[in-house]
Amino acid sequence: MTSDAPGTAPAAGNGREVELRDRFAGDVLLVTGFPGFRAQALVRVLAEREPNALLWLVVPPTELEAAARLSSKLPLAREQLRLIPGEPCAIDLGLSRPRYAELAARVDRWFALYQTTDARAARDLSFRVNLGSAREIAELSKIAESLAHVTFLSNSVVFGNYQGEVGEEDLPVGQVFRSPAGESLALAEAFLRRKLSEIPVSIVRTPQVLGARGQQPPARPSGLHRVLAMVAEAPADTLPLPPGASRPVQALPADFVAESLYAVSVLGTRGHTYQFADPEPPALAEVLEQAALHFGKRLEQGFDARALGRILLNSPGLWLSQQSSRALSEWAEGPRLVTRGGDRLLERAGLVVPSLLGYLDSVLHETEELKQNQRLDERYASSPFEVVA
Repeated sequence: MTSDAPGTAPAAGNGREVELRDRFAGDVLLVTGFPGFRAQALVRVLAEREPNALLWLVVPPTELEAAARLSSKLPLAREQLRLIPGEPCAIDLGLSRPRYAELAARVDRWFALYQTTDARAARDLSFRVNLGSAREIAELSKIAESLAHVTFLSNSVVFGNYQGEVGEEDLPVGQVFRSPAGESLALAEAFLRRKLSEIPVSIVRTPQVLGARGQQPPARPSGLHRVLAMVAEAPADTLPLPPGASRPVQALPADFVAESLYAVSVLGTRGHTYQFADPEPPALAEVLEQAALHFGKRLEQGFDARALGRILLNSPGLWLSQQSSRALSEWAEGPRLVTRGGDRLLERAGLVVPSLLGYLDSVLHETEELKQNQRLDERYASSPFEVVA
């Protein structure tokens, strides 16, 4: 359990690995964000690692059928899993007074994954989701009798357009926000930090999150999926590199993020922020080169006037459209996350950050499936869960 929780056995120190299994036997573990793909990955990890814990999932009523279908495939006894209709960003989680009181009396750990990082989400929806869910964490923490730890998932979008290094304790760095999602998530983080005397929270920051490796269904479409789809759809067989192709592309798969969240809940310290990122992320050019090979195309190594002429002649919308520009900036611009605390925690947990190029084939197949099912189009979202990853 967390280092500050009462009755917690001390974890192994000096870099020695700690077995992460069956640490919360008999505990009630609350998860918000299911059936979003990140929460799906986390629930799979919890089902495997904590066979003697109770999993309570607060699920928006519109998603109950999907949640029931997905949870039926988990290796859990029926009495271990409970789907609770509610809205994680609504007052009292959208629950009746008796049910809310039951959560306050029973919940031991909370994995808070009900956030949005969607750059296309409207301002009112972004603030409703990110600040609303943070407010509800604070409210339940005030009265929860046995709540030992909250693991809150955040994202590098809180640093907006900042391009330098950012430490785990940083938040205001003079950034200008690229989207309401980034701004509202930063405000949610700041709010939780101010309430540390009341909320036993650890914050986890990652770059953008892709789908879990080898898992179905695929993740919701991201900017990277759209960039890769542009390579697949380009009419020319030979494609020029876009401007800024030397920029690093930071991403993590949802299954690794889930393992990291679980590790933070076991080993993390109240009030600390942990950042996880690939220490040697591939350049955008490397990602596009592997994608071009997968789709039977070839990339020109360079961007000059002649290459630009070919784009305009053969693929006028490839890298110059507003959509491609936004997708490229979303995935190939941003801060460098300094991960000292996160690295130490991963070492103790025996986890290694996966390289994007090592599982890019999985992302490419995911892109093909999203494209085939016509899920890559940008759609207007009107309800909170529609923008939750």
